[in-house]
Amino acid sequence: MLRVRDILELSEFDLTVAAGEAGLDRPVRWLHVSELADPTPFLEGGEFLLTTGLPVGELAPAQREYVRRLASHGLAGLGFGVGFGFTEVPRALVREAERHDFPVLVVPYEVPFVAITKAAFVRLANEELERQTRALRVNERLAEAVLAGRGLDSLLAIVCTHLGCSLAVVDDRGRLLAERHAGRRLTFEDALELPAFAGGETAMLRAARNGKPFDEYDRLVLHHGRTALAFELSRRRAVSAAELRLAGDLLDDLEHDRLADDETERRIAAFGLEPASSYAALLAVAANGAGGERLRSAVADELDRRGTRYLSALRPERAAFLVQAAGEEEALAVAEAVAAAIPHSRVGVGRPARGRALGRSLVEAAAALEVFPGRVASYRDLGSVELLLSLPEAALEGFVQRVLGPSAQNGWLIESLTVLLDSGYRWSEAAERLRVHRHTLRYRIDKLRDQTGLDPDEPAQRMELWLAVKAAQALAARQGQDVHA
Repeated sequence: MLRVRDILELSEFDLTVAAGEAGLDRPVRWLHVSELADPTPFLEGGEFLLTTGLPVGELAPAQREYVRRLASHGLAGLGFGVGFGFTEVPRALVREAERHDFPVLVVPYEVPFVAITKAAFVRLANEELERQTRALRVNERLAEAVLAGRGLDSLLAIVCTHLGCSLAVVDDRGRLLAERHAGRRLTFEDALELPAFAGGETAMLRAARNGKPFDEYDRLVLHHGRTALAFELSRRRAVSAAELRLAGDLLDDLEHDRLADDETERRIAAFGLEPASSYAALLAVAANGAGGERLRSAVADELDRRGTRYLSALRPERAAFLVQAAGEEEALAVAEAVAAAIPHSRVGVGRPARGRALGRSLVEAAAALEVFPGRVASYRDLGSVELLLSLPEAALEGFVQRVLGPSAQNGWLIESLTVLLDSGYRWSEAAERLRVHRHTLRYRIDKLRDQTGLDPDEPAQRMELWLAVKAAQALAARQGQDVHA
């Protein structure tokens, strides 16, 4: 910053100090010429005022008031031109300026104010150019780090080393993403915060420094840092989205048994997993039907907290994982922990497996979610559906179509039949669970009887309908669909 001392040291003008030498290091934001008795309504503070002395008046009280007015408004100093109204700076003005450490420079008669302002403006412009150049060099380093993919820690290191501060980045859920310190670790209780927008989400850059507030230059550098962070976070999200798509493709290929053993091992290893280890499929759904990235991220956070290795993918209305588990009890424990950590969620888990057998684990987890209403549904809850899952898909489709016919495509008919069968053929209980009148349920079952030619009142035919419903559930689990849709 330009200081009053720098103006004094402009050698071509032969300026001298009349008062306030202790304030010579005050920063100067601008220079202004005024002959008003009170120019402060037109000034913001930080200006160095130039005057011929005409507005100070002849009386000492007016001269003292003039100085007090300028000092209290935060001006940097006063350039007093002699040879106009005064041959020297008035003593009352000098004494008042000394009391306020308010610098007053004597400007000789032959020195035009415009020459001083021009020289000072050149100095200010050069300093501003230097500041912008320094900030640009920091910005170039940040850009190089982003392009090289060096990560958040590297970006924070560049900025915090340059400014001598502590920096932290937290996401919109308050999770710490990265943190760096130029010296000892500082707290971020009263930190300066700058939001960084990336991919529709907001991260916060927090900056703290002891003893010295962040000035305009510091904030410019922090702005460059925030921009680089936004680019890095966007890049990470793009990479994460690509990885999720590739992981989804792998899980889909496993579930439909499209991969040979060697291809399965290669693609699992590409995600950093050990092909020789066993993994269990874990599917999470929100109880309210909502899903998406937040659910997947919440499950991932819990797995990270437990130190469990995993592969995750995003599917419609559910998050899919392969979690490392040495045995069945470990897989169930992980599922219980995930369900407990995420309110209003349901978790399905398949038995641990390796290689191509992971496809069956995925099908089991999906089927368990379909047939069991509890918070945690596992392959142990499948019952007869487990047997049906072992049948070819074409055989299941043929059986469902033969038994249920057009009713298989009628969601409310199949739901009514399923609830009636699950309730032990107790009509009142089934109607209550469906939240319909018993007569409505009777009407639906009569309609199903007409379409299928099977009568649920007959035990043998009821069993056949029950198997068809379970086969439809097994098909839905394989295809990732809702059997009632």
